Order: sequence, then structure tokens, then C-alpha cells
Amino acid sequence: MQVGQVMTRKVITAGPGDSLKVVSGLMLKHRIAHIPIVDRGRLIGIISDRDFRSFIAPIQKGAKKKKLPSDPLSLNARDAMSDAVITADTGMNVADAVKLMLRLKIGALPVLDSGRMVGIITKDDLLGVFVEMLQALTQSSSLYVELLDEIEDCEAVFSVLKKRKVSVLSYSATPKASDHRQICHFRLSLCPIKGIVSDLRKKGVRVIEAYGEDT
Repeated sequence: MQVGQVMTRKVITAGPGDSLKVVSGLMLKHRIAHIPIVDRGRLIGIISDRDFRSFIAPIQKGAKKKKLPSDPLSLNARDAMSDAVITADTGMNVADAVKLMLRLKIGALPVLDSGRMVGIITKDDLLGVFVEMLQALTQSSSLYVELLDEIEDCEAVFSVLKKRKVSVLSYSATPKASDHRQICHFRLSLCPIKGIVSDLRKKGVRVIEAYGEDT
């Protein structure tokens, strides 16, 4: 499963000159914990609820006192944002995104495609994916293939599934960030999958992942 398939596409953003009051208002209104900061369409930073709290919260005992204005919320987003933004691309494997977020202890990854932000993936998105996968594993089989030739490979997949008398419950395609090839996910009726994978590989179809009764 690819990041482009599960990311949130409607991203709430702020500008570097927006006040922290505006940023906090967006967080509260949309119930989100991360806001990318965008300047003229370019991603330049991100503010998390943790960044926000650490910037304006009262200084803990023993910490060096910060020099803040009487109203910290009047400061701009650029003053509190993290400018070293870790990003993902649409073709990134969801498992790799999870590992990256856990290793760096971050809660969100803005998603870029050709340098343009097209979405964001958060811990909540990944939790939803996890729940869906648990349900799907007990009710269906999954097949992920890379379409080197979209028409020929799709015909090969459907012919193999028809031969094996397997129903397609749904399918979706996501473009890889690096080229114009498609990663296609087929959700199938619960079935043994190893024979299907073997048939597809004989036909030259590149199988990326597959889950079924016999895996």
C-alpha cells in the first residue's frame, strides 16, 4: 500500500506571516495537530501542536526564561515552525512511512509530488489504515502490482483472476512519484493467492505484495 492511497488530500495550511493565534484557531477548528507552512505554493515549514506548546507554554521550573512579548500569540508562524521538514512522496510504501515517523518521533509527513505538496499523512491516517487492514485480512485478499504496461498488465491480471474464479471487490491505481507507472491495488474475494502470483509472474506482471488465505 502506497502513501498516495491513504494520505489526507485536503491539507489545511498557513502562511509564514500568519499569527500563532490564526494557527491555533485552525488547529482547534479542524481538530488537527499539524499545519504545514506554505509560502507562494512552496512548503517551507510545519507547526505541530508540540511545537506550539513548547514555544508559548510557561517555562518549566529550572529552564532558562524565554523573552516573549506580552502576547505570544501575536508572533508569526515563521517564529515557531520547524523548517527542517521531513516529507514523503505518493509512491512511498506505507510501512516505510510508519518506520520513518517512529524513528524520528514525528506525527505527520507532508506528501510531495514533483516538489508540490499534494497531501499529508498523519498518525491518525495510519491508525485508520491499520484498522482497515485488520478487517480486510479477515474478509478479503489483496494484490499489489506495478503496471509496466497499463493495458497489457491489467488484461493479464483480470485474465488470471477470471481463470482462478476470483472476484475483484475493488481496485485503485496510484502513480509512482519517480515516473509515470502505476501501482495498482486489487482487493479480492478471500482466496489462496500464491497460485495467482505465480501465474502473473509467468505473464511478466510485477507483483509487489500479495496477501491471501495461504500467506
